[in-house]
Amino acid sequence: MPLDFEQNSYLYLPSFFMEEELTPIELILNNFHKQWLIENEQEYKNGLINSHSLTSSPFITKQERPTLFQFIAQAKLIDIVESIFPDKAKFLNTQLFFDPYHKEQKNYWHRDIQYTGLSIEEQQGKIKTENVVHFRIPLKKENGIEIIPATHRLWDMPIEEDTRLSQHGRHPSDALERGQVFNLNRGDLFIFSANSIHRGLYGDERFSFDIIYCDDTPAFNAFIDPKNQPTEEELVLLNNSVF
Repeated sequence: MPLDFEQNSYLYLPSFFMEEELTPIELILNNFHKQWLIENEQEYKNGLINSHSLTSSPFITKQERPTLFQFIAQAKLIDIVESIFPDKAKFLNTQLFFDPYHKEQKNYWHRDIQYTGLSIEEQQGKIKTENVVHFRIPLKKENGIEIIPATHRLWDMPIEEDTRLSQHGRHPSDALERGQVFNLNRGDLFIFSANSIHRGLYGDERFSFDIIYCDDTPAFNAFIDPKNQPTEEELVLLNNSVF
């Protein structure tokens, strides 16, 4: 399995979660999302398609935080984390992905690293050694994700870079020949490198919870918000290998 991830930049594990594993977390996520939509109505109408930092959100109660952290640090997830990261990994953040307010809004090819302010040359170097990995957990059947395999270590073909960066008449929503689509169902687990070229596929009222892990290095630790991490009291109840 680790070899598959390193070769392809993704792992697709259908029916990974049982229903009883998803129900408690779904209740928390639904409650969070309802409050988030009220508080961020204008941003949502302006095109936002995800929220983040659930573990530090005022919409998550003190009683719900341990449930979230236990889900994030559960053994069967950590076993995979430890198998695909070359060295120690650390929990970075959470995100919740949903459909845009305007149904005609187009999705977009991207690498997460393109939003860091690094130059193209710096990005080309860092994707060869640095690791940020999303564990995507759909709570309902959705159109899923499209990814260009192996691009977590390899740079774009010219047409892919033009598409992703809106150059030479291309747009980030344009089709790319090497894209591979994964339709996702409730209970699936889709793991992918944030360094890879990918895009979410809107429609079907998607509702996906992402847990993000990264290398446990000073470069990444500088970006970790301590408020998103468990307290000392909460750590006592957890498998703390990623905290």
